Amino acid sequence: MTEATAHFELERFLEEKAPQEKSNSGVNKPISIALGSILLLLIACAWISYVIIQDKKTEILNSLETRQQIALNGKADVFRTWIEQSAQQANTLVGNPLIKLFASEIHALKGQELSPALSAQLPFMQNAINQFVRENNLIAAYMIGSDGRAYLASSNSPSLSREQRELAQKQYSASEYSTSPLHLIDGEVAIDFVIPVLAAQPLTENTNEPIGAFLMTLSAANPLAGILSRTPVSMSGERTLIFQKGEAGYNEVTPNRPPFLKTEETFSLNEDLTSFTERELDRMQGYSYTVSRTIENTHILLLQAVPSDVALQPLKTYSYVVLGLAVSVFVVVCSIGSGIWFSLRTQNAKNLADQYKDLAQRINAQRRLLGNINSTVQDLISLKGPDGTYVYANPALARFVDFPETSIPGKTDRDLFGDKIARKFSEMDNQVAETGETVNEILELELQKKSKIVRVEKSQLVDDDGTFLGIVTVSGDITDFITFQRLKDELGQKTISILVRMLEANDPHLAGHSNHMSVLTSNVADILSLTREQKENLHAGANLSQIGKISIPAEIRTKEGRLSESEKQIMQGHVTKAEALLREMEIDEAVITAICQMYERQDGSGYPLNLEGQQIDLLARILGMADILVARVSPRSYRSAISVEEAMEVFRTNPDKYDEKIVEAFDQFLGTKAGEAFEESLKQAAADMQ
Repeated sequence: MTEATAHFELERFLEEKAPQEKSNSGVNKPISIALGSILLLLIACAWISYVIIQDKKTEILNSLETRQQIALNGKADVFRTWIEQSAQQANTLVGNPLIKLFASEIHALKGQELSPALSAQLPFMQNAINQFVRENNLIAAYMIGSDGRAYLASSNSPSLSREQRELAQKQYSASEYSTSPLHLIDGEVAIDFVIPVLAAQPLTENTNEPIGAFLMTLSAANPLAGILSRTPVSMSGERTLIFQKGEAGYNEVTPNRPPFLKTEETFSLNEDLTSFTERELDRMQGYSYTVSRTIENTHILLLQAVPSDVALQPLKTYSYVVLGLAVSVFVVVCSIGSGIWFSLRTQNAKNLADQYKDLAQRINAQRRLLGNINSTVQDLISLKGPDGTYVYANPALARFVDFPETSIPGKTDRDLFGDKIARKFSEMDNQVAETGETVNEILELELQKKSKIVRVEKSQLVDDDGTFLGIVTVSGDITDFITFQRLKDELGQKTISILVRMLEANDPHLAGHSNHMSVLTSNVADILSLTREQKENLHAGANLSQIGKISIPAEIRTKEGRLSESEKQIMQGHVTKAEALLREMEIDEAVITAICQMYERQDGSGYPLNLEGQQIDLLARILGMADILVARVSPRSYRSAISVEEAMEVFRTNPDKYDEKIVEAFDQFLGTKAGEAFEESLKQAAADMQ
């Protein structure tokens, strides 16, 4: 309760008619009834206060859990991206046809001595591995046979451990890369990656079993140290802990300080670390609220912890407010009861007036108490009267707008925030006044040349009769939280850009492909009057449309000639790979659907699900036609390039396969100056490829 609302309640109370004097009958009631009533009131106030405080505690902990999950997922995604990028670096080596051919011949020897021809290749292969180690700042790299022995190793590489040999041998029965537990090399935390080396040609028609294992060791100290760093929105005492799964439990990892990999187990494997709970991490830190996440394809577990006293600090202030209100209610009710009881006992008007005066003083004292408590609240609280002028503002709001607290009553939104925000607040006030419902919005303000992002909640203030008294506004400064979210989104966009550039760098046929698709689909989206959300999803889909082809062997992606039926099946598998990769990246479902359906055709002749007509997503139909147009105007060794007009003629003459509305939109764009410039860029790109 604010000072203003308490003042309203006092005025309404004083306006009520004073009780009439009564006769002596019934005055002398047993004191036990009065004491019993007081006891019941005390119990009710205590119980209601307890329930309210517990509900607030639950709300605070739910918010804390969500916040910790967001922070932990962001750090886990960054480390996961580093894992994936490291594995992709290795693919540039193991995907080299010469490396594959050499590994195939070594594998075929089955442990026999090298032929003179193979021996002559060893220096070249040794130089290739050494160069790869230097370029990627690795600790060591090995090519390991199925017997667990290394037949190639980078210079100054330490001897393989038993665990490394066993990990490499297991890779001969796997198709994806794997990682080792963290271990120490020369006092530095390191991790091993084992990547299967596939044959240049599949061993059988339907399988492509590994014929070699490439093991690389690199330092994990810096990526792990980045996980431990604090973020701009970290709470006091909040920390991130790194653990590694051991034989029977989890051992803590401290990449910045010895012993780096602790030998004693902090948690057993039977403990539930996934749930949000309060636990004692160590005696010095006391109890903390924790949440954890395991990083996929590793032995690492991240745990985010906030000290319990820090997490529940807002609850203390809230508890003071609730208890103050409970005490106020108890005192007021008891005072009223006492006043009435004494007035009836004495039947003296003067004593009754004195009781009213005493009651008013008590209420004022409680109002001052609540005002003092309210001054400690960090949320921005205000009350505006029906005329739109401020009646009350708490100290937090006064500091926020840089006005003296006593000068705010009587001012308007325009005086405090300027014309732009005043108009927005006016719209919200009108909506609240008309509907009686609470309105919530997130607004960006410019105050004292600083940008602030604020969550604003407005609701009506009415009396017991439903009379409109004003509008209560409660706001919170969420600038730091929104800034952190934007940084995370920016990191995700940079990751996508890196993946696209890596794909195009490894496939000459895809150079500039995604960019051309993005330009074309963006203009077509404007012509079709798609929504802002659809345009954003279409833009993301164009940039990520070829991402699944990362998983396709280079010899198939870049084959100079038409693909065989078996190769076509492998190539079409890129859709499934793209879906799995995009879901792991937590890309929006609408983008995933568009990319996975862009190879479907309206007559059901597409793949992978043979969808027909309106079963195919609109964005997928646009992406599919853009992909065909950009690809067909680019030359291949097994066919020559065609013109944009020839490609459009294919669309026009096959209405059973291609959406006629989209075809019209393509024609409309290509007929503009921007379309002509786009067509010229396609021609130039095709000429550069020849």
